[in-house]
This record gives sequence, C-alpha cells and structure tokens, in this order.
Amino acid sequence: MKMETIDRLDTLQALLRAALQVTAAKRQDFPPGWRTRDEVIVTHRFLIILKGTMDYTIEGRTQRLEAGTQFFVPAWSRREWVVPRSGGACRLLWCEFSSGPVALAPVLCWRKLRSRSDEVVALERVRVLADADKERATALIQEGELKSCLARFWSAAQTERVATERLRAAHPEVARAITWLEQHFAEPHALDSFYRTVTLSPNHFRLLFKRQTGETVQAMLARLRLRRARYLVQETALRLKEIAVETGFDDALYFSGQYKKFWGRTATEDRRAGGMA
Repeated sequence: MKMETIDRLDTLQALLRAALQVTAAKRQDFPPGWRTRDEVIVTHRFLIILKGTMDYTIEGRTQRLEAGTQFFVPAWSRREWVVPRSGGACRLLWCEFSSGPVALAPVLCWRKLRSRSDEVVALERVRVLADADKERATALIQEGELKSCLARFWSAAQTERVATERLRAAHPEVARAITWLEQHFAEPHALDSFYRTVTLSPNHFRLLFKRQTGETVQAMLARLRLRRARYLVQETALRLKEIAVETGFDDALYFSGQYKKFWGRTATEDRRAGGMA
C-alpha cells in the first residue's frame, strides 16, 4: 500500500468524504522565542493566527505567517515552527484532527482572511465542542462544523509544493539524491545502492548534503522509512514483521529498536494507542 498524494480540490473531496475526528482544539498564546521540536506530526493541523507572527517550516522550507492567516498542515508532514524574538506573543486558534487513511501531500496551504471574525467564530465553535461531553450527537455536530470550515478554506486557499521548491534551491546532486531517497527508501539495501549513484567524491557529497539539508543521508533515509512505518502501524492491519519488510528493514528486531528510538514508544504501543489490535 503506497502513500498517495492528492491535489487541492481532491484534498477537499477526500476530507469531506472521510470521518473526521477532532483530537484537540485550543486558543493559545505563545511567547517570543517559543519553538516546537522538529517532528513528523501524525494528525492534520488547522489554524488561524489571531495576533503576532510565526515562522513555519514544513519539509525544510520556511514561510513567515502573520495575523489574519488561516492555514492547514497535513498529517505525516515534517514540521517545526518558531515565534520570532523580535515581535510580541503569537496567539493561535487551532485544532488537530484525524481523517483515517487519507494521505495528503506535505504541502503548506494558507489564505489571508478578509473577514477574520466569521472564520474565528466558526473555528471557536469547533473548539467549544471539543471541550463538551463527547456524545455521538456532539461529535457529529463538531465534524459538520469542521467540514464547513474546511470547505470555505479550500475554496480560496493557496498551496505550495514545498518539496519541489526545496529541490530547486538545492545543489543538483543533492536535489537528485533527495528524489532518489524518496523513491527508493523502502529497498532493503537502499544506502549501498544510493552511494553507487553518487558522482561526487563521498566525503565532499556528505558535507554538501548535510550543509544543504541539515541531516545526514542515513538520517534522512531513517526518517523516510520510519515515517512510512508509523503510517502503516496506525492506518493498516499489517503485521509488524510485514511493516518492517515493507519499509526496508530485513531484521524485525532492529526495526523495533529503531522505531522506539525515533518515535519514543514501540510500534505495538503505537498500534494500541491507535485502536488497532
């Protein structure tokens, strides 16, 4: 089972058809200098900046976002964000939600709100319902409110394929390497095969790759494999041994150790937390 990417209108259609489950919704202030860790998120994020600015990085590309911006970050994106020290606090109204096995491209999507109050009120209703007793009727109303917000958002959203932009800015050999790794990471001997394709001297290439991407080839390969592994753990019924093979690990015990080291808990714990046996 491959993780597929879909375009903007297809994204909206997929989300409206899916069963959406809000896992958190808050209005929150973050002080200057606040920084999240660099991580792969496993739920979708839908946010409005009420006050201040933030620098949001997704898949290695940073965008400055200001008050009055509404934006969406898909699950399984690698992201981090920071509140600049030079400004004041950043106030966010946000929710995170899951959509089942709907896999979206790691693309930052945003729009500037013409009438901030209407969309703030709408997302506030989603937040208030998140704090209410989770009876089935309440959950259905909340899902309907969220889908209405998403429908209005996607009608005017701008999208940017950040991975493509990142490749354009990279050295040609690094850009080619990233593309190769994204296409072949699940092969059992991907690292050996990869270095047979490199045309620069190995030491020069390693330094260039680390300088331009911020991580080693081994670290990127592991991240690609383990992000895919967590998706399969949470969204499929494949056995863990099958997931190890599917993501390029020929040793299930080694896979288990790497999974826990990267994600902070075992694949079995992750599956139980996700509701699968």
